[in-house]
Amino acid sequence: MALTIAILIFVSLTAAVFALGYRRYVRPAALYRGVEAVVASPAPRGFFTVIEIARKIGAKLPPAPGDASRYARDLVTAGYRSASAPAVFYGLKLSLAGVFLLFGLLLQSRTPLALPAQIAYVLLAAIGGFRLPGFFLARRIKERQRKLRRALPDALDLMVVCAEAGCAVDRALRTVSREVEVAHPEFTDELNLMLLEVNAGARRRDALLHMAERTREPEVRKFVTVLVQADRFGTEIAEALRTHAEHLRIRRRQDAEERAGKVSVKLVFPIFLFILPCMLLVTVGPAAIEIWKMVLPAIRGN
Repeated sequence: MALTIAILIFVSLTAAVFALGYRRYVRPAALYRGVEAVVASPAPRGFFTVIEIARKIGAKLPPAPGDASRYARDLVTAGYRSASAPAVFYGLKLSLAGVFLLFGLLLQSRTPLALPAQIAYVLLAAIGGFRLPGFFLARRIKERQRKLRRALPDALDLMVVCAEAGCAVDRALRTVSREVEVAHPEFTDELNLMLLEVNAGARRRDALLHMAERTREPEVRKFVTVLVQADRFGTEIAEALRTHAEHLRIRRRQDAEERAGKVSVKLVFPIFLFILPCMLLVTVGPAAIEIWKMVLPAIRGN
């Protein structure tokens, strides 16, 4: 029995390590993912069918005005700028709430629970289905903000080169959006939208502030603040960008040191829960078995 448990623990840990290593290190880098995204095949027909059904449900049962504006702001931050995106998102929330409610009704009939507990079980299932799209949207927002944050050092270096070569701010931004399109498509998307606003007649300051509001990323907001202040006070843009790029590098190094300092504390729980039992099983197990073999006959009086 002990050997079986040890084998199961070893197989589980090995599978977890292989899965984590494949996801983080074996998969192609961000550059190749960007290239694959350009040539990716379109989504299957069933996907569009589900989206259309969710859009119709969200259009017939619209959310409250405050919730609708919050959904629209979160979806824009996540990169979904379609006019029907809030309706689709709310339709998905309602659809999943109904699906989880049905599953709860089917499962609670097979559980020996009291009526109040069954009602609570079904309501919790419906609430979980309703909140599930919001959980995935929050993860999407964090992932997009992380990609935007990673793109800033490269963009700042290119802008410094363009500014020192004599390019204007708009020309430098267009050059940066073109050069980082493959490596950082999310940042290129935001820059292109900001440049489209400028071409449509908006002031560059307003377009930059709109980009900061859309992304809600602190580092992007600082980048916008540097450009706005340099444009307002007439300071040299190259020097301001170089200083901000150096600040970003220092900040990233400090964040890396902080995460490295937390590793020892975070390793305590995996070691205590997974590694220590295996070590005790391997080291103490054979001795415990031998002791038991010697003590058991003495207890029986043999």
